[in-house]
Amino acid sequence: MLTWLKHLRQRWENWCGDHDMEEAIRKHLSENGYYGQTAKFRNVRIVAVQRPGWLQVFRFDVTARLVPPEADSEMADPPPVYHDLYGLVKDDIRHKINVVRVFDCEDERRSLFARWSEDLICLRGAHGLKDT
Repeated sequence: MLTWLKHLRQRWENWCGDHDMEEAIRKHLSENGYYGQTAKFRNVRIVAVQRPGWLQVFRFDVTARLVPPEADSEMADPPPVYHDLYGLVKDDIRHKINVVRVFDCEDERRSLFARWSEDLICLRGAHGLKDT
C-alpha cells in the first residue's frame, strides 16, 4: 500500500495538468533537436501570476533524448543521449500565447525568471528561482 501511495504521489508531482502547455513544450523540444514526444517531465509548478490570473509563469524540469545528427551510415543505431533540462513557460491565456524556454543550466533559468516575474506575484513554487 505504501509503495502504491509513493507511486501515486510521484505521478502527481510530475503531472503537467495543462495539455496545451505540455504540447507547446514538446513542440519546442522537437524544434530544438530533441525527441519532444518522449520527454519526461518533473516538478511542473506555477511559480508566478499576474492578477487576475491571465498571465502565468511555470517552471519545469525535463529529461529529453537528443536527436542524433545525420552522420555516417556505418553507425546505424548510435546509443541514445539524454539531457536534463530546466525550463520556463510564460502562458498568456488571453492571447493564447505560450513562450517556452529550455536551458542546460539552472542559472540561466533563474536569470530569465527574474525578468519574467518582475511585477508578478511569486508563488510558493518559485523557491530556488528567486534571489532573496
